[in-house]
Amino acid sequence: MAAAFGPPRRWQGPAALGAIAAAAVVLAVVIGGRANSPRRLQPAPGPDIIGYFENGWSRIFTDSFPSLVQHPRVVDTVLAYWYSMDGSGGLREPAGPPRQEVIKYVKSHGMRMGVLINNLGSDMLRTSAVRATAAKNVVAIARANGYQEIHIDFELLPQSLRSDLTAFIAGLRKALPPSVALSISVFPKVGVPASINGVYDYQALARYVDYEVVMLYDNHSSGGPAGPVSPMPWVKQNIAYFRGILPASKIVVAAGVYGYDWPVGSTNAAEYPLTYIRQLAARQKATVRVDPVSQNPFFRYTDASGTPRIVWYQDSATVKQRIDLVVADHLRGIAIWALGEGDQKVWQVLQEAK
Repeated sequence: MAAAFGPPRRWQGPAALGAIAAAAVVLAVVIGGRANSPRRLQPAPGPDIIGYFENGWSRIFTDSFPSLVQHPRVVDTVLAYWYSMDGSGGLREPAGPPRQEVIKYVKSHGMRMGVLINNLGSDMLRTSAVRATAAKNVVAIARANGYQEIHIDFELLPQSLRSDLTAFIAGLRKALPPSVALSISVFPKVGVPASINGVYDYQALARYVDYEVVMLYDNHSSGGPAGPVSPMPWVKQNIAYFRGILPASKIVVAAGVYGYDWPVGSTNAAEYPLTYIRQLAARQKATVRVDPVSQNPFFRYTDASGTPRIVWYQDSATVKQRIDLVVADHLRGIAIWALGEGDQKVWQVLQEAK
């Protein structure tokens, strides 16, 4: 979900299969803990709220920390994107070294401090030696920095690595201290081709992780035609699928707070956080509408060069919709990509959910 020095790598959805090399969908399904796991996360009184954290990589996509500090104790778990893993199992720090002020703040305010590790490339984990090296390196950073959770976000791996990924997760769970939780992001099942989600053995992985994040956005994104980013029918279909194979207590629905700006008729969209999209709509005096089928907001405008454009995005209303789905089906919680990209209304919705 996170790319070095850029936006999160996400799959581009069924509308963009012609450009499949770009990246991902994010639904967040959180998986509580296997029956024989040495580490079990206990559900919060309300929906569990997980927030993804970025250091900030541009003037528009800013540091998550100021927003987190302004809203203490709303988020239960912070997952910071601070590491990437290469094909040899080595760890790199694309956004710089771990930020001790963030670690200290999160822990001192009663939140869980976790880190997200994504993959550099797609050819990895094929041998037991590489898997062992990778696990050793992850354990080392967990101990050195006192991380309370490790979140694996390996995307766009070939289906041929299915058993290797499961073996790596099993080995990592065994190698980690019992007090350190382990979670993983996976792509949705419904509406996603096997070339994208085939590497994930959802039920096998669930035996070793505390939770899975099933990525449920980017149904439309750059690389494909304009359309809703996280349409409600698609979200519901995927929730129903995972509800059928996993306990409800292990499922959390992720919500994004960003969107895409397409030139009409083009597949080349710009990605923006919700905060910027709000400003754009105000500057353009655009009329925001909500599509009755997808229940996603959008607006149209004409840019300075005379090009008509359309913006589809996710906001506090879509976040609230997903929280309502979580509550109605007694699911574990919700995950947000990413902290700092949403507006005050998003924080208010999260606070009310608790």
